[in-house]
Amino acid sequence: MAEFKKGDTVRLKSGGPLMTVTNYGESSYEGIKVWCVWFDEKNKKIESTFDPEALEADKVAKSA
Repeated sequence: MAEFKKGDTVRLKSGGPLMTVTNYGESSYEGIKVWCVWFDEKNKKIESTFDPEALEADKVAKSA
């Protein structure tokens, strides 16, 4: 299982916007989760949680 840290940039493996990890850890009732934030096309802030298996590190940020 991939581990992420605050500040990492990630995307869903299925595609979607570039997101920033705001937290990573165990949720009291959902197991390990990754909390992410991103902005939509109208610059509205969106936050959600994801299973780590659904995410991949942003390839551009990793190569930099």
